[in-house]
Amino acid sequence: MAANPARLSAQDSWDVTGLVYLWGASIGGETTTGQSVDVSFSDIVETLDFGLMGSLEARRSGWAVFGDAIYLKISDSGTALVGPGIPASPDIEVQGFVFTGGVGYDFVDNGRTRLNGFGGLRFLNLDTDANISSPGGSRRISGNLDNLDAILGLRGTQELADRWALNYYLDVGAGDSEVTWQAALAFDYRINNRWSVNFGYRHLAWDVDNSAVLSRISFSGPFVGAKYQF
Repeated sequence: MAANPARLSAQDSWDVTGLVYLWGASIGGETTTGQSVDVSFSDIVETLDFGLMGSLEARRSGWAVFGDAIYLKISDSGTALVGPGIPASPDIEVQGFVFTGGVGYDFVDNGRTRLNGFGGLRFLNLDTDANISSPGGSRRISGNLDNLDAILGLRGTQELADRWALNYYLDVGAGDSEVTWQAALAFDYRINNRWSVNFGYRHLAWDVDNSAVLSRISFSGPFVGAKYQF
């Protein structure tokens, strides 16, 4: 009976964990005209102006609230031909923001295995600006894509050894998109009670029906990050 108040107090407190990571993702997809999109991670790094990736999770009494955000700003310039022997100099800037957030509850939590079911939202924003200069003048092209989708999913952790754990994640949803889904598999290596290293593979995709340019878009690749428990 003397231990119960302490245990209840621990259950009522919030456990907060933050993760800052680098996702070596390539960009794939398909345009509305049927052309494939394939941009490698090395191409993204060469044209990257700024990028920020991180997630935050708060847990209390079996409940979990989490959010994951990705921001990228990419720009490039070069020379292309718009006609026989007619050069053009395109300047292109792309800004992208993806946020996934949700609230879930632990259906299983026995100390070594945790399974959390959740519902939430995913927001995608892509802004594209291109200024094409040629001997005949210049032309500016702009495009914007905003998609908000509801998602349902499962996420969990399986303890493997004293310092190792396996994390898994799967969600699917729809709304402004015909369908969006995400899957990830990662390992945690605990350095101490506060810090751990997280690495794995992640895929995130949309089938969109409200864009004049893209019909599908996806991000896929390995990631590595540092996790801190507050």
